Amino acid sequence: MTTASKRSASRVRRRDEALLGIALLSVIIALIMFIAQRPKPATAAEHTSSPEAAIRYLSPVALQLSPNGQRLYVVCEDSDAVLAVDTRSQRIVGRAEVGKRPKGIAISPDGNTLYVSDEGSDAVTEIDAQTLTIRRTISVGWNPVGLVTDRAGITLYVANTLGDDVSVIDLRTGTEKKRLHAGRFPEYVALSRDGSRVYVANLLARLGPPDQPPISELTVIDSATQQVTARLEVPGVLQLRHITELPAAAGGYLLIPFMRPKNLNPLVQIQQGGYLTHGMAVIRPSATSAGEARDYQVSELLLDDIDHYYADGFGVASTPDGHWALVTASGSNIVSIVDTSRLRTLLLNSRPMHRLELANRLDSAHKLVAARLLTGRNPTDVVTSADGRFAYIANRMDDTISVLDMTRLQLAATIDLGGPKQLSRIRRGQQLFFDASHCYQGQMACATCHPHEGLSDGLAWSLETPQLGRDVVENRTLYSIEGTEPFKWNGKNPDLETQDGPRTAMYIFRSQGFSPTEVEDLVAYIFSLHLVRNPHLAADGHLTDAQTRGQALFFREKTNSGAPISPLQQCPTCHSPLTHFTSKIQIDVGTATKYDTITAFDVPQLEGAVMKPPYLHDGEALQLEEIWTRFNPDDKHGLTSDMNKAQLNDLIEYLKTL
Repeated sequence: MTTASKRSASRVRRRDEALLGIALLSVIIALIMFIAQRPKPATAAEHTSSPEAAIRYLSPVALQLSPNGQRLYVVCEDSDAVLAVDTRSQRIVGRAEVGKRPKGIAISPDGNTLYVSDEGSDAVTEIDAQTLTIRRTISVGWNPVGLVTDRAGITLYVANTLGDDVSVIDLRTGTEKKRLHAGRFPEYVALSRDGSRVYVANLLARLGPPDQPPISELTVIDSATQQVTARLEVPGVLQLRHITELPAAAGGYLLIPFMRPKNLNPLVQIQQGGYLTHGMAVIRPSATSAGEARDYQVSELLLDDIDHYYADGFGVASTPDGHWALVTASGSNIVSIVDTSRLRTLLLNSRPMHRLELANRLDSAHKLVAARLLTGRNPTDVVTSADGRFAYIANRMDDTISVLDMTRLQLAATIDLGGPKQLSRIRRGQQLFFDASHCYQGQMACATCHPHEGLSDGLAWSLETPQLGRDVVENRTLYSIEGTEPFKWNGKNPDLETQDGPRTAMYIFRSQGFSPTEVEDLVAYIFSLHLVRNPHLAADGHLTDAQTRGQALFFREKTNSGAPISPLQQCPTCHSPLTHFTSKIQIDVGTATKYDTITAFDVPQLEGAVMKPPYLHDGEALQLEEIWTRFNPDDKHGLTSDMNKAQLNDLIEYLKTL
């Protein structure tokens, strides 16, 4: 036997010994799961029953002004409420209790009705704008966020983030007419100035090969036909957020904040700057009028400076005359005020190839940005008054509203919304999670790579090697990870304190990092993040026929022909339901590539698998099915080669319930 063969045999023997050590436990678990009904997953509230969790902060995330500008409506996601603020006295004059975790707000064309998306309730609350009384609740899709009415006020468009679609609601009957596919994690929507189109921005990029740059989409819906007419590509970026359209006199461009990652480069380059950049997509709306995607033009401009970055662009708005555009940097507590006349000059004078080069230039912002103003913590949405004199910014992490004087380009006032002043450990950790100041030159916060409060960004990253293309690993979700240690794909971090302490400081932030107390706070916040309600599982926990068949396949001990399956090839051996469907060890299942320096990877949890593609350690599997087809030809990743298409579909239906 050659030396290489001996090493290979030794690796196989070590793997088999590790797996055999937990095989007996997997058999016991299988018996338990066959006779026990799967309980309904615990909600975040059930997991956070400590006295600290009882403190309810406001966390303003979305704003809407009344047509006369006298009322500012503020959506507060952590208190499940909408506040009405008198813009003249800057005092709260009303409050409405809505559904769980409200995220977005729209107002009817006549200003009499508010529509609030309740992300945690999969619903929209309709509110009387004057009295703030609840009129009705409308069911929509999975995790609604952004929403807007058409010009007539009879149709409501709601972006369902986890459903990857848009609900089209007939407001006369309060019923859903249809759902339109809208790319991955659509979050924010806007109605065009002429009312002919609805634009939908997606948070995550299209699913694609992990060794290619991301491509995001802007979905265009014809409001007359209520059909998708175009899906506009925005290359090289993700996390498209709020949308604003400039007046025709200011160029008529669509402006959409984004994050531009260099995830295919080794992370050691972060200290050279420009590893994660932040800016806005600038899209010509005229190119979408005919619905022909091949004719549109997209430019990308960075709002970062050469030696400092404005992480996590979020809200965007323009003054009525279009002279100023405002873009909030939620990780940097800054709003950038862009002179749109300079923007238009730059674009009109640029050759087509030069417009593409702008996406990577860090010397553009000084030509466009007239002012950078400090806001409160974690600024999100921004709106401007009808007369153009004021702008209002929601500061999520300190329960305030910044009021800007747009005639002087300065902060005019700060409205305290009255949230709790005591900072709990979880709240302090939440503030750290959204704060980019701890990273070298402010390039990113934890939320930069984990948007939507802990979601994976869906990208593969080269984190800790200086070699291009080596050890690329897919990002992982932070939802419900307590009890799933060790962390990292190589399993080297025994706990989250190690993961978010020295490792983050050394390899990711390239800075001093968090203090020990801050690490404790951050861990407390991350452990408070839990999977949302899963629509693939019935409210009472009962499984459908297909899910029941899939469950039997997951726990099976024999092949279709009746032959016994080795414990090493049984699903529960590596994915124990008693420990979040992970064995909490590193196992070599044969999925390593020639570019990996390790072959044994941490077994990922299967809970929430339906909402976090791509899969496998390097993100090569774009769909659940590919895990057992393209990437399991030798049955090293569980015995699945004897399954027919119907059985594989049933297995996937069961995994969607976890």
